[in-house]
This record gives sequence, structure tokens and C-alpha cells, in this order.
Amino acid sequence: MTNLNDDSQELLTRPQHVRCPVCGHPLFKKKYSINHYTLVQCCACQVIFVREKLSQQDLDQYYFKEVDGAEGKKDCVYLDEENIENLSYYYRRLKALILKRIQTGKVLDIGCNAGYFLDVMDGFECYGVERSPDYSKVAKSKHGERIFEGTFEDYQVPDNFFDCISMQDVFDHMLDPMAVLEKCRRLLKPDGILVVKVHDLSCLYARMTGKNFYALIPPAHLFFYNRPSLKTALQKASFEIIFSKHIGHLMFLSTIVYRLSRKDPQSIFFHLHRWIEKTWFGRQKIHKNLHDIITIIAVKKSQG
Repeated sequence: MTNLNDDSQELLTRPQHVRCPVCGHPLFKKKYSINHYTLVQCCACQVIFVREKLSQQDLDQYYFKEVDGAEGKKDCVYLDEENIENLSYYYRRLKALILKRIQTGKVLDIGCNAGYFLDVMDGFECYGVERSPDYSKVAKSKHGERIFEGTFEDYQVPDNFFDCISMQDVFDHMLDPMAVLEKCRRLLKPDGILVVKVHDLSCLYARMTGKNFYALIPPAHLFFYNRPSLKTALQKASFEIIFSKHIGHLMFLSTIVYRLSRKDPQSIFFHLHRWIEKTWFGRQKIHKNLHDIITIIAVKKSQG
């Protein structure tokens, strides 16, 4: 039996999950109330998720709503062209790992943003899916009509089409993660690989900060994983994990402050970021690895 006390009438009127969307278990416990959403944890697979059911229309209203102060919802990392080299530091390391498994082929980046990961994947036939018209326009300028503007759910290509599919900082945004994994499996060739990069709630930093962990920002993030829950999801979708590691990232000091703000324009960290972002101090680069972000590479298992 769930142990939940809704904090507002708004939560009471929303449709809610009655089973874990990852493993189907009926029992979960309340963890946090954040931004008027209830975060619960599955008693079986340990995934934490937003109990209220959202639609794509709900998310579009959140991501694209034109309001004063909307810059608080934008990701300053991806809007900052000077930060592209920092992002590419991780992308190049990821490419080196992919090359250990496949040397060339078709690669799909789901949530490709402006195409920065695809930019480093020379030697591959690059495809992308991006919901944002602004970002997809930039990606299309570099990679042409292989960039699809829309949701992954609406994306259509033949089965067994891709050698590699990547979801970086995207899987925790999905409304139905298991349906996404099942579609990825269908679109991958036999022995094709899937890359998933998400925040790891089992890290010490996340456990110390609790509900103040910077990645707990519903409705931008809807699911929050640790190693066991991510393993459960992938195995249930017939993927076998072949690599798992906390890969470090190169970041500006100002970006770290921005992450601590959790995109809240009223946060002191948000104002501090605005103050230092273009200064010499804010532009100092550091290698950050708090084991808060995990990269999984899994292979599509044959059935039967």
C-alpha cells in the first residue's frame, strides 16, 4: 500500500501512476514534494519518479511557454557557445568507448540538442531527434534532413536501422521510459549498442543533498535512477550492460554555480552565476566527477 499525502489540491486532481512505470510493482513510498510534484520511490526496483502523470502537451507548455523570466528554464550550458569545447570533452571520450565496439555505421542521438555529440562522430552516418525547433534548426544546418524535429515517439525509420543509439541527459525526461527502450531495441540492428547517460542518485553527493540534489527538478526530469533501477529497466527491455562508468566532465566554474541554482531565477546561485559567468573566475575550467552522472553502454540481446 502506498504511503502518500498529497500537498495540494492540484496534485489530487491529476491522474497518477498506480504501478511503477519501470518494473510494474504496485508499492512505492513518498520521497519528496518538489515544485508541486510528488516524487515516489518504487519498493522493488528503487527508481524514483514523478507520481503525477503528465502528457506531452504538459511538457511542451513547460518547455516552450513564453513568460517573463523564462531564461530560468533555459539551459545556459547549451546556450553558451564558448562551452561547446567543454561539452565535447565528454563526447570525445564517449566516442572512444563506442569505437571499441563498432568502427562505423548509423548512429542516432535522441535529444540531440544542437548536434554537438554528432559533430564529433565523424566516420559515422549521423541522425538526430530534437524536440526544440531552435536547437533542431542548428543541428539541421550541420547534419541536414537526418535531424528529425519532434519527439522520439513520432520518429519513424525502419526496424534494425541503427548500429548505435544514444540518449544523453534525455532518458530521465521521458514520459514512458520502457516504451522508449523497447523502441530503441526495435530500431537497433542485431548486436547494436545503446548509450544511456543519466544522473546517478546512488552517489554520495546525491545522498548527502537529498531533495536539494540539483537534478531533482520536476517536471524537467520525471525519472531518477540509480544503478539497480537502471539495470532493471535495461534488462527488462532485453539489453545487456557491457560498460558502466562515471565519466568526468570539463566545466566552467560558472556552470557549477548554475547547476546549484536548479534553474530557479530566484536562487542566490542563479544570481551568482549571472554575476560571474563572463568573468575570468567564472571561465576557469575544472574537471568535475562527483560520480553524480553515470554512462551505460548496453547491447541488444537476441531473443529466442
